[in-house]
Amino acid sequence: MSEAVVEPGANPSPESKRPGIPGFDAQAIIKSPGFIPGLAIFGALCLAFFSLFSRLPHLWFEGDGYYSHGALIPFMSGYVVYKNWDKIKDVPAKGSWFGIPVLLVTGWVLFAGVRIEQIQIQSFALVITLLGGTLLIGGWRWLRILALPMFLLLFALPIWSNIIDTYTNPLQQISTDVSYGLLKAFQFDPLKVDATTIHLPAFTLDVGVPCSGLKLLIAVSAFTTFFIMIGGLKWWGNMIMLIAIMPLCLFINGLRIALIGVVGNQYGAEAGHQFHDYSGYITLLICFFLLFKLMRLLGWED
Repeated sequence: MSEAVVEPGANPSPESKRPGIPGFDAQAIIKSPGFIPGLAIFGALCLAFFSLFSRLPHLWFEGDGYYSHGALIPFMSGYVVYKNWDKIKDVPAKGSWFGIPVLLVTGWVLFAGVRIEQIQIQSFALVITLLGGTLLIGGWRWLRILALPMFLLLFALPIWSNIIDTYTNPLQQISTDVSYGLLKAFQFDPLKVDATTIHLPAFTLDVGVPCSGLKLLIAVSAFTTFFIMIGGLKWWGNMIMLIAIMPLCLFINGLRIALIGVVGNQYGAEAGHQFHDYSGYITLLICFFLLFKLMRLLGWED
């Protein structure tokens, strides 16, 4: 059997000059009947939620904020969509008129949220609007596939104020107890003065609100939800992942506080404060790594 020879200067086949993500056909998306309505809804979203969007950079990039992980969430949500692209690309866009009342009601809620400057209401309205727009353009089958990555966006939005107000102080005390236990186990002679203060021979640990561990808990919950969405584990594996969130965060945060005390006690207060400033990122990376290893242990092979 002779081989086919491509003559110099011959035009390559369309497949050979179509780079990009395997299975991701940009031309098919552009030609889809939902493309133009989708662009229109995207533009309307940018205008309607300008008040919310303009505040997100400050929330995501402020030093001691609870949403420093937020900038990663849209990319994680997009990756979940990419992972499910084989399911999406073959589903025809059959919009449902049920999306219209959803958008109308959500628009009224958004208007109220903007008028009273309630950013939590605006955040919930954003996700519901995305769900309603998906239902209107793509229909129920698209909604079933895209609902979870849209709900993942809630971890990037300031909806957690009530949880933060309720659980910050209890977590401060638990984190202090964990760090005190670790310091005592390694014989650093800690003295617990009150619920959130530990004296060492040459350094004092005052476990403030930013060190309560709640920032870490919210971020790790987001990462765990992301891993569950892409991992394809059995239900019991997902349950193990969810159950692991709280003890993992409390231990790692307590360890971080204890290490701040060790550094401050051994190398001086300035070194302890410097370690405090960047150790939060270290604990986040450690949690991410441990979650990844747990996923592998539970059978994730992707």
